[in-house]
Amino acid sequence: MLDRLRALLAPGRQPAASEQKLSHRLTRIEKHLHALTTQQEEIVRELRQLHAAGDGIGRVEKDLHGLTEQQDEVFRQLRRLHAGVDGLVRARFLDPETLPYPQRLIASGFRLHSQNSEDGILLALFQRIGVASRRFVELGSGSSGGNAAMFATEFGWTGLMVEGDPGKAAMAGRRFPHVQAISAWITPESVNGLLTEHGLTGEVDLLSVDVDGNDYWVWQALTACNARVVVLEYNSMFGSERAVTIPYDPNFNRREHRFCYFGASLAGLTKLSEHKGYRLVAVDQTGVNAFYLRHDLAPEIPAVDPRRAYRISDKYNDLIRRKDIDVYKWAADTGRQIVDVG
Repeated sequence: MLDRLRALLAPGRQPAASEQKLSHRLTRIEKHLHALTTQQEEIVRELRQLHAAGDGIGRVEKDLHGLTEQQDEVFRQLRRLHAGVDGLVRARFLDPETLPYPQRLIASGFRLHSQNSEDGILLALFQRIGVASRRFVELGSGSSGGNAAMFATEFGWTGLMVEGDPGKAAMAGRRFPHVQAISAWITPESVNGLLTEHGLTGEVDLLSVDVDGNDYWVWQALTACNARVVVLEYNSMFGSERAVTIPYDPNFNRREHRFCYFGASLAGLTKLSEHKGYRLVAVDQTGVNAFYLRHDLAPEIPAVDPRRAYRISDKYNDLIRRKDIDVYKWAADTGRQIVDVG
C-alpha cells in the first residue's frame, strides 16, 4: 500500500507542501512498521524459548506491553495518513464547483487538525458565507481542540474550548494559549452559564457539539450564543429513519454503556436544528459529524434530507455485519430507553 501511495508523489513535478508533509509521514510510518516487525520477531523467539526458561515470562510481558503501545501509535499514524491521502485525491481529481450540493461541500473535505475531513468541509462553508466574528465555541474539545482546532491554529480565531476531562482540557490550553480552554461537565443546565461567564454570547462563527452523550439535550438548551455554522456529532447506529436520542441523564458517562448507546440520530438532530433555525447541508464521509447552516445564510446552499445525507461509520457497519448488532434490540433487552423526538 505504501508503495502505491509513494507513486502519487513520484518525481516529474514539484511536490506541493501538503504532499511533502505526506511523504515525511509515510517515512515515519514505514519506520514504525519496521520496528514493529522486528519486535514481533524478537517476541516470537522468546516465546519459543519460554518453556525452557521460566524466568523469561516477565521480560515477554514487558515486550508485549511495548508492542501494544507501538501498535497503537502506528494505527494512529495510519488513520491520519488515510485522511491525508483522501484529501489529496479529492483535490487532484474532483472539482467541487462542478458538483451539486451536498457533494460540492463533501468533495472539499480534508484533515489538518480535525478527526476526519471536517476541516475541509468547514473551510468550504466559510468560503461561501464569509467570516464575521472569528469566534467559536467547542463543546467537547478533547485535547486536540476538535473542529475548532484548524481555525484557532491556522487562522488565529479565538473562542472557548470546554472539556470534561481536566487533563485533556489542560493539554488543549497548552496547545492553544490564545484560546480559553476550560474543564467543565457540560449539561443543559450549565451550558449557557459557561458561555456567558467566558464572554461567548451573541453571534459566533462556529459552534461544535461533541459531548458523547447528551448532545441533543445540550443543543436544545443552548441559547447564549447564535452560531452561523453548527457541527453536531450524531450516532449512526440509530440508522437513517428514526428521530431518536438517549434520554437526558445529567450523569451520563458513555464508558458505562455499550459503545453504541450515546447521543442522537441524524434525523433527530436535524429536526431539532430546524426548530432552532438551521438546515442540514452536509455530513462528513465517515458518518460522524453533521453540518448545519443558519437559515438566513447562503440560500443557494440547499437543505438536504437526513435520509439522503446519512452515512454509517465503517466501524459500526462492520460490527453490524460481523455481530448482527441492533442498538434498539440491545437497549430493550438491557432496560435502556431510546426516546423518539420531533
